[in-house]
Amino acid sequence: MYEYYKGKNPIMTREEFLVYEDCFNKKDYAGVTSYFNPNCTVEYMDKFSTEPQNPQVLHGPEEFIANYKALHADFKEFLDLGIFLADEKNMIVEFHTEFIAMHDADFMGGRCKKGDVFAVNQFCVYDFDENGQFKRIRISHFRVLSNDPNFKPLHSLDE
Repeated sequence: MYEYYKGKNPIMTREEFLVYEDCFNKKDYAGVTSYFNPNCTVEYMDKFSTEPQNPQVLHGPEEFIANYKALHADFKEFLDLGIFLADEKNMIVEFHTEFIAMHDADFMGGRCKKGDVFAVNQFCVYDFDENGQFKRIRISHFRVLSNDPNFKPLHSLDE
């Protein structure tokens, strides 16, 4: 397997991706979407089912920004990068993602109270276009972390 990657450069380095992650964590939506192809799609998980799937799909930077502005009106969200794998045209990353309720709100099909913390592992697959911009992002949640009795949030409510 090593021979496959020998001599090939990844489309993006971990250090470059951390700049993108920092834009997201600072809610710099223009900075985040500067990585997007104008026709980029962002696809979210659906319930595991043998029935036909209906994942949420955002089309382009404008829908992405509107979606996250609405989410971030109710929740602080923080990404912490775990595993990072990239080749010359794709990238897979693992995030520890935390959501902190800023007030009582609906979330993931349930109701939460101000101060509630939800943490999940996420895996995201990024496909790049010929210009090195994201053309398709697929996001899936692996497991909930905050239901573990030993869970300690990475971020405080004061951030």
